[in-house]
Amino acid sequence: MSIILLLIAGALGALVKDILEDNEIVLPKKVNGKLALGSLGGMCIGGIAGYFIDGTPTTAFLAGYTGKAMIENLVAPKVLGTKVNETMEEIIEWVAKEESVDPDLALRVAKCENPKLDPKAVNINTDGSRDRGLFQINDKYHSDVTDDQAFDPVFSARFFCKAFKAGNLKWWDATKDCWSK
Repeated sequence: MSIILLLIAGALGALVKDILEDNEIVLPKKVNGKLALGSLGGMCIGGIAGYFIDGTPTTAFLAGYTGKAMIENLVAPKVLGTKVNETMEEIIEWVAKEESVDPDLALRVAKCENPKLDPKAVNINTDGSRDRGLFQINDKYHSDVTDDQAFDPVFSARFFCKAFKAGNLKWWDATKDCWSK
């Protein structure tokens, strides 16, 4: 069986997966520092798996259907430069360094906002708004940030760093007495 036919079968598997999941075709892109391979990743893994496993389009289709997620799980940690058991402190430090922000400041703010550095922490405010994640991103003032993003330690640390570089350290003034020492 030709590799072209197997790549097409893999692409069809990835395409069906994309359509069933969210009714759209996903192109390769970088999202929150993570590599999202989209349908292209499914096509490649599908075609290669179909070729090496048994040379059938069915195997290529099924590998394409499941392959994108498998590739992303294998590649993403290496692309991000993280270890599986990395601590929240280590994540904050490497994101801050990557963003050219003082890692010590980023850690102090995070620990003052969220002493246990719990990436899933939620604080309900008197106005009903919620502060979420490592850096307690408020859902009222930052409605563009989803819960998934706010609870993602890498996104949360990157959000803080970008806000700091944009001159918005005042967003964390509620805990300034703690982190400015």
